[in-house]
Amino acid sequence: MTDSIDPFQLSQELEPSHQGDVKAVLTISDDMIASASRDSSVGIWTRNGDSGFELKSLLNGHHAYVNSLAYIPSTDDNVDDGHSLNVCALAFSTEHQKLISGSWDQTARIWSRRSGEWKMDVVLAGHDQAVWGVSIVDSGPKTGCSLTADRMIFLWNEQGEILQRFKGSPEPVRSLAVLPGGEAFVSACNDNLIRIWNFEGAVLDSLRGHKDYVYQVTLGSQGMDFVSCGEDHTATVWSVASLPNGDIVTGGSDGRVRIWSRHPNRRADQGTIDAYMQRVQDAMPSLPEDNEPEKPSNQPKTLTIDIDMNDEDPPIPLLFKIGADPRAAAESFGREHSLSDNYINQIEAFIRAHLD
Repeated sequence: MTDSIDPFQLSQELEPSHQGDVKAVLTISDDMIASASRDSSVGIWTRNGDSGFELKSLLNGHHAYVNSLAYIPSTDDNVDDGHSLNVCALAFSTEHQKLISGSWDQTARIWSRRSGEWKMDVVLAGHDQAVWGVSIVDSGPKTGCSLTADRMIFLWNEQGEILQRFKGSPEPVRSLAVLPGGEAFVSACNDNLIRIWNFEGAVLDSLRGHKDYVYQVTLGSQGMDFVSCGEDHTATVWSVASLPNGDIVTGGSDGRVRIWSRHPNRRADQGTIDAYMQRVQDAMPSLPEDNEPEKPSNQPKTLTIDIDMNDEDPPIPLLFKIGADPRAAAESFGREHSLSDNYINQIEAFIRAHLD
């Protein structure tokens, strides 16, 4: 990034806020945004001239938290506003005109449009935990297939049959995105890592940079490869998406959807920015009683340690929180992967060696 590129600043806070955490945001176009919340609703926001975005519709249907969103554009040039609002769900394929939704009910669902309405085609059942990430493969050798994730990543065919299971991470996989061309996909996870996979299950690369949970990774716009957000406050949000015009949309734990822009003409007025900054300041931890700022610590909060299981498969990361008991961490990892006591002892020693 060069010095000539302006930083992102607040453009708008969308009103009204959701009644729970905004778990996903989706940009449908420069003039339409979707948001999904712990309140089990999906909000559709449309641009209203110079006044910014306003709530157009509130969609309900899931019986638990809605975790992810995607959109399939209509192929009908004469679609009215009501019809356009019905083509929003939880992952999309322009090629196949299919939607996929993932939920805390441990299922994903495939939808298609019939008689002007979206109807459910297939329920993808097989996960043991909440389905955090979903995506549809739009091109390449796996075109038409779907990806869903809890700790495992499942690849499904169009009939809802599991083609392959990937060991995504020892921690929940929060987000999935298929790369252009359909030859590989990206996952974001609670173990701090962004991974690039091929569809044979090999990890092509692991991107390290976040210091805590990575909640979402999405393909960027205007030359940005990925946009990611996480718990480490590099972006204090649950979800992030790029608008075609280069702006960024975020959804936070306060129920708010916010838009950020580098363009001076799209930035919020000073009063809105000041009010937002005051809320940020109020949410910050209090300083010590002597009013002396705490010195920043150079020590990481967690360690990610790669554990080799065998010579054929890629190593599995073990996320160790500084201050935890190395033995307990090794035993937990060993139970999860059905390891022998001897192997658990080796892992404990490996953890202690990393701490020294």
